[in-house]
Amino acid sequence: MTTDNNNIPETEKASFLTDESEKEEGVSYVVPNYIETKLTKASKQKCRGIVRTINDFGISQREKLFLIYLLSLELEHRDSMLKISKTIGECQASIEAPKVIVSEDQPQQKKQILLG
Repeated sequence: MTTDNNNIPETEKASFLTDESEKEEGVSYVVPNYIETKLTKASKQKCRGIVRTINDFGISQREKLFLIYLLSLELEHRDSMLKISKTIGECQASIEAPKVIVSEDQPQQKKQILLG
C-alpha cells in the first residue's frame, strides 16, 4: 500500500515524528519509539506465536522466568527493564524447588514421583 506524499504539506509530513509540546519555535524533537506506541493485530498474533513455540519446547517455570529476564535486558526503555528484571528476581526467589516424594505405603521400588 503506497500513499501519495506530494499532496501533503511539508509541515504535516514530519509532524507524527516530532513532539507536539516542543517549546522552541523551529526546533523539532524526535519522539523515541514513535512507530511502536501500540501493537497491531498482526504483531500481537506474531507474539502469541512466539509464546506458543516457546511453550512447545516444554520449558519449566524457572526457565520461563529466566527467559523473561533475558528479554527484559533487551528493552530500550531503561526504567521498564529495571522494573521487570527486579520483579523477575523476586518471583524466582519465591518459587520452591521441586520435591521428590516417595510413598511409604508401597513396597520399595526404584521409582520416584517428582512434583514441581
